Amino acid sequence: MGKTKQILTRIAGWTAVAAVVVALSFAGWTWVDGMTVREVAVEGARHADEATILALAAVDTSMRTLDVDPLVIADRAARHPWVRACAVRRLPSGVVRIAVRERLPVALALTPDGRPTAWLDAEGYAMPLPKDAAWDVPLVWGAALPGNRTRPLEGASLRELLATLPQSELPPNALVSSFEVDRAGGIAMYASVPGRRDAIVVRLGDRGYAEKFRRLHAFWTQAVLPRPDKTFAAIDLRFDGQIVTQES
Repeated sequence: MGKTKQILTRIAGWTAVAAVVVALSFAGWTWVDGMTVREVAVEGARHADEATILALAAVDTSMRTLDVDPLVIADRAARHPWVRACAVRRLPSGVVRIAVRERLPVALALTPDGRPTAWLDAEGYAMPLPKDAAWDVPLVWGAALPGNRTRPLEGASLRELLATLPQSELPPNALVSSFEVDRAGGIAMYASVPGRRDAIVVRLGDRGYAEKFRRLHAFWTQAVLPRPDKTFAAIDLRFDGQIVTQES
């Protein structure tokens, strides 16, 4: 009888604890369920305009916090040209936090008359020019920018070049000033050696830029830098496994 009484006492205690937990959980759920959005905060935006991100997110502060779909809000906010990725959290305090990761420029697109028009990232997206911000990156002439900035550039050659630039080893002691895209999609690079007046035209063609940069690096080290008396007007890498040069 003594053991039975102890067991019944324990069961009664567990039941009471469970009832308290359920009651508290229900009260907490009722409180969270009734919480409305108190604030929408944007984090990580340096060059992306916060007001534009908030307008794209379109979170109504009169709606319940639980009705906010983080994936939907993140997809909306990521439509900003400067936003590469976005994560949204709903906090119990009623704050909806939008954390953005911005794009990093690897080139600057110019208009035909030489005016800056957009920064370009390694994924081929064009970003508008922010105020008081600049990056030391090559210039790009002839880039066809998309009308819809949520889409990357249409030119496959330029997209491949932009993706290659951050991981390519450019020629040592070379001043790479710009790239130019021709009507057929081929790309030429303009580079110079410090102390020499004229730039060298490096014809890269329309594909395979990682391998061509490796060839150019070797040629620049072995043939361009050791010969200050020799002036190259053009270096042609469009032919597989070959380097064709033109001296001035």
